[in-house]
Amino acid sequence: MATLETLDSSWQQPIWNDSATLSTIKKELLKLPPLINYEELTHLYNKLEKVWLHEAVIIQVGDCAERIIECDQQSVIPKIDFLHNLSDIFSTLLNKPVITVGRIAGQYAKPRSNATEKYGNTMLPVWRGDCVNSPEPVQDARINDPRRMLFSYHAASQTLTTIDDYIRSRPDMNLQVWTSHEALLLDYEYSQLRTTSDGRRYLGSTHWPWIGIRTLDLNSPHVEMLSNVDNPVACKISDKVSPDLITALCKKLNPKKIPGRLTFISRFGHKHIHKLSPLIDAVLETGIPVLWMCDPMHGNTTKTANGNKQRIFAEMVDEVTHFQIQLAERHACCAGIHLETTAEDIAECFGCGFQPEEPELSNILCDPRLNKIQTIELIKQWAMNQEA
Repeated sequence: MATLETLDSSWQQPIWNDSATLSTIKKELLKLPPLINYEELTHLYNKLEKVWLHEAVIIQVGDCAERIIECDQQSVIPKIDFLHNLSDIFSTLLNKPVITVGRIAGQYAKPRSNATEKYGNTMLPVWRGDCVNSPEPVQDARINDPRRMLFSYHAASQTLTTIDDYIRSRPDMNLQVWTSHEALLLDYEYSQLRTTSDGRRYLGSTHWPWIGIRTLDLNSPHVEMLSNVDNPVACKISDKVSPDLITALCKKLNPKKIPGRLTFISRFGHKHIHKLSPLIDAVLETGIPVLWMCDPMHGNTTKTANGNKQRIFAEMVDEVTHFQIQLAERHACCAGIHLETTAEDIAECFGCGFQPEEPELSNILCDPRLNKIQTIELIKQWAMNQEA
């Protein structure tokens, strides 16, 4: 397996200036218990197999980037209530069980397009997520601090405890929340690799890790790491992915042809989603079982005249619709939807009667998220498309 000493920033890894602290933190992380256990993965595989058999559907939602300070009950419980509400609505609309997955308890590292950003007249290192540095627009906050990996672990642990305690206190919810995040920060993720007593290797930081589009390469350390663990794995894909690459990824990440092991999350954008078909065909030719999900948000991120990120609901609907059509035409497994959402009563995306102003857009921490009303309308559209 690749080690960080052999990597460079092209794999979206931060440069740590304090190597002694980094070494200490990695040793501490290795001693800590896994955040999830292997038995939970077995249960998740049973659920995902139902999706492969068209007997269940997945909804995967949550923050673009979690904050490590938001691991208290006041922050976490509204997210779980929202997940529960969405799951119930989705299940009712589709008349199927729903596998409820949160972008939660670990979404603390973010890939970035640029190493720096301009704030006023000052150039600052970019915020790479709370696992690396802090978003406040001052130089000291943007220093990459390896101690934040330890803070992130404890925040994830507290979040999981809050989720478990809350669900146990509400037996009427009948809810199981599976965790997911992008397995981006290798120093952190390597420290969370665990081996069971009978030699089975898994990633203990989350139930369902995914590989982002910026690190999706057959030779990337991220693909190598996740090819060697038993967790189910997802890959974000775009129109930049070739049929040859997706074929090779299938063979590397799911050589045993296990249903639910591999999911591709499409993030093409509404202008490019028509290019998905050759990739579906390439996967079908392998005979390897793959679940297909749609992320209609990242490929539809543009900028306003003032340079703020914007996302438009109608474009997301367009992408979702054409995604579903292409899967249905090929009888491939249309597994579910992946969204960046907030349980807060705010407006960050355009549509459904919401028109955020430039000051609101400029205050968005990372990427615009769908609010409750927009999220529900989008899953309703998904359900209508499935019935068509």
